Amino acid sequence: MVPYLLTGLSVLVAGVIHWSAPHAFWRATLTSTATILLLSIAALFIFQSSGLLVSEETGQSADITDSLLLVTGLVSFFGLLISIFVGWFLRAVR
Repeated sequence: MVPYLLTGLSVLVAGVIHWSAPHAFWRATLTSTATILLLSIAALFIFQSSGLLVSEETGQSADITDSLLLVTGLVSFFGLLISIFVGWFLRAVR
């Protein structure tokens, strides 16, 4: 459930930023990527503290602090892809 929430949040953030800045494509892409990164990392820590990140194999709460660098890199790449695709889609729709 958590990945779907973060994906929906990412698409919404990228859509709003690209819609508000239609002529500055790369600036809007970098801004939305940074915003997605910050919101996703904050949401992961919130989900971890509330107990929503539970391992399916062991049933224990997942600890993301050990792999925070890997998570940050993957979320940055994911946020960049979402931002580019949403920006191109909105450019094509307009």
